[in-house]
Formats: sequence, structure tokens, C-alpha cells
Amino acid sequence: MNQNGLMKVVGFGLLLLGAAGAAFGASTPEIDASSGMSALTLLSGVLLVLKSRR
Repeated sequence: MNQNGLMKVVGFGLLLLGAAGAAFGASTPEIDASSGMSALTLLSGVLLVLKSRR
């Protein structure tokens, strides 16, 4: 598998992880799990985009 294919698989996995976190997350007083998973997914997506542009 080339690097572009691997990036697509990792990106899709991160999207699934973000959706699962929003659906099944337990909440805490400071930040709920869905917001945390959304932030983590967004950060990971930004890193993937920056890495693919190099």
C-alpha cells in the first residue's frame, strides 16, 4: 500500500473514531466526550492534511 492509500485509511479510521466517541462517550463536568473526540478528530485531520501537502 502506498503512502496516499495509507493516509486515506488512517483518515477514515479517525472519522469512525470521532463518530464512535460522539455516540458512546461518557461526560465529565469540564468537557463532554463528544466534544473531546471531535477536537481530537479535527486535530488529527489537520495533521494528515499538513503531512500530505509536504
